[in-house]
Amino acid sequence: MKKILGAVLAAMVLTAFAGCASRPTRDARDTSAYQQNLKMNLPAWADVQFKSGWNKGGYYWKGPVDEAGYFASGKAKYSDVKTSTSAADLDGKAQIAFFVKQELNAIAKQESDAADSDSKTQTAYKDFQSSVAQVKISGIIRVDRYIADDGTVYVLMFVPSNEIKRAMPSDSEFSQKVMDIYVNSLSEDKD
Repeated sequence: MKKILGAVLAAMVLTAFAGCASRPTRDARDTSAYQQNLKMNLPAWADVQFKSGWNKGGYYWKGPVDEAGYFASGKAKYSDVKTSTSAADLDGKAQIAFFVKQELNAIAKQESDAADSDSKTQTAYKDFQSSVAQVKISGIIRVDRYIADDGTVYVLMFVPSNEIKRAMPSDSEFSQKVMDIYVNSLSEDKD
């Protein structure tokens, strides 16, 4: 029960971070999450979710992933590193799925509202929402891992845009439009 409550609380906190992350930032080093991680001697990417385009200057992560995609961190602390790493990987994958689906639904809502609520668009929007809820994103990989002094394992997970696009519904003009907007947003450079 504690793990479920912890996961729900973590999702709420991460939603708050995602809201902050969706605003353009001139420099990631100016964000409170970045500053807090420095003070705690953690990697800049710990407890942060970001699109590849937001990694301007490599402030969050300086790794070799050059393609557009989405990053999310996960963490776990168990009695051994292997179990902690596996649990942190699952947490990171869940964070990616949560935030990608949340952003896709937000874009779909905007597109639906912009279409002046015609019945065809509303039906396509509702179909898209139910399809997104069922989606399982594969191709998520761990690109970095950090073990804190207290034994907590932090992992940085990444999913390329082509894996997101492959997993999402593309059976209608509406869903294809939403996916195009989302995939383009992954590589946008936020100044």
